[in-house]
Amino acid sequence: MITLFRTSQIYTLHQIKDVLARHIRQLPDKVSPIGVPLQILRYEFPCESIDVLTWLHNQRVAQKIYWSGRSDDFEIGGIGVADILEGSGPIDHAEIFMYMEDRLAADNPNLRYYGGMNFDGPVTDPNWQSFGSYRFIVPRFELLKAADQTIVAFNIAFKDVDKDNVAAILKELEQIDFAPTTQYRRPPKVLRRADFPDRNGWETAFAQTKTGSGKFKYDKIVLARRSVFDFDVYIDPSALLKHLKDKTPQCFHFCIQTDKTTAFLGASPERLYKRNEDHLETEAVAGTTPRGASREEEAVLEQGLLSCSKNALEHRYVVDAIREALGELCADVHADAKARPVKLEGGQHLVTRFEGKLRDKVSDDRIVTQLHPTPAVAGCPQKEVLQAIKKIEPFDRGWYAGPVGYVGYEQSEFAVAIRCALVNHDKLSLYAGAGIVEGSTAEGEWKEIETKIGNFIDVFNKK
Repeated sequence: MITLFRTSQIYTLHQIKDVLARHIRQLPDKVSPIGVPLQILRYEFPCESIDVLTWLHNQRVAQKIYWSGRSDDFEIGGIGVADILEGSGPIDHAEIFMYMEDRLAADNPNLRYYGGMNFDGPVTDPNWQSFGSYRFIVPRFELLKAADQTIVAFNIAFKDVDKDNVAAILKELEQIDFAPTTQYRRPPKVLRRADFPDRNGWETAFAQTKTGSGKFKYDKIVLARRSVFDFDVYIDPSALLKHLKDKTPQCFHFCIQTDKTTAFLGASPERLYKRNEDHLETEAVAGTTPRGASREEEAVLEQGLLSCSKNALEHRYVVDAIREALGELCADVHADAKARPVKLEGGQHLVTRFEGKLRDKVSDDRIVTQLHPTPAVAGCPQKEVLQAIKKIEPFDRGWYAGPVGYVGYEQSEFAVAIRCALVNHDKLSLYAGAGIVEGSTAEGEWKEIETKIGNFIDVFNKK
């Protein structure tokens, strides 16, 4: 069964809605849902270039999705829902990925499910309720940029092809705006800020990582903080993401928007993994220092990052855990000989990259189970630190530090959802963590978290 219709003609932005409408209108007479209840039909129409975030910002719809790769070679904005997989209970990775794999096809390489899942276990915090424990969608309409080409796509499950659904979809299409420009709203004014834990609470939390004699209880534990900002008006997620993306090149950018003023978005420097058939890429990112104000200061800070025993120890725990996981997943593994610095806006990090060839019958559910959560966002030993995190942190992490990304046919990519925020109308919750090992101090780790949320803070202070 062919699940992709694609034209070779490149349409103008003025033509595209008429072309889409013509093909959608013909669906009930051309397509039968009988015999293919799980498959999704996709129409792709190349068009003249338009900025993806501009297009997404102009759409006045409740549900949106955005994803762009770290090198900006692949970018997608989506609106509406053609198919959705979601749940608020325990996370069964095998069941989740099997659902998506059953609906993907070899002839339809750009059809993907976009979304993510909780850091650990079922959703418990009402602030995360609309996201559930996991949520993956195929958008109804997409704007996709890849390989110097812009594509408008329409998705529909075969089981949904009937006259009533088509009539409703045509009304959705009428509302889509293909204007090539937009006016991004300025960041709203911050009224107040509250940290959970606050400075004194952080000292208390830090103390719980030690025994009475002052020895650390764990090899490494990552403790996080939730910083809540109240604004004078509601937050536009697409505009906030635009301002954030301008400040954070070389990051994965994502936004999962469940209604007009509720969204989870971020600019993550860390890949959980990327799979292309049996080729797997992953990385260890741990160890942080600020950027310098001058070239000379930058060089001093970089050397300090590379020579710091605390950063080296923190990084080694992540490298060792990933290497052990890949030993289970891959028949052949290659890794950087040593950690190297990666320079991002607002900070420098140590990174070690890995590549491997997957063993036979290793699928995405097993990769996620083996790699997540790494010691970069949890710690080690894993079981003990996960229990401690739930006990010590005064909030539910929700999707913070969980996997976020996409799944396609024989391809998938997930970032670790760090440097991120939860938007709830006029409130913004920023999440960031710090790895605590022998040699860590409460003051030093507090300052590191401030560095990590600095890009968001700069967006708020944008004039």
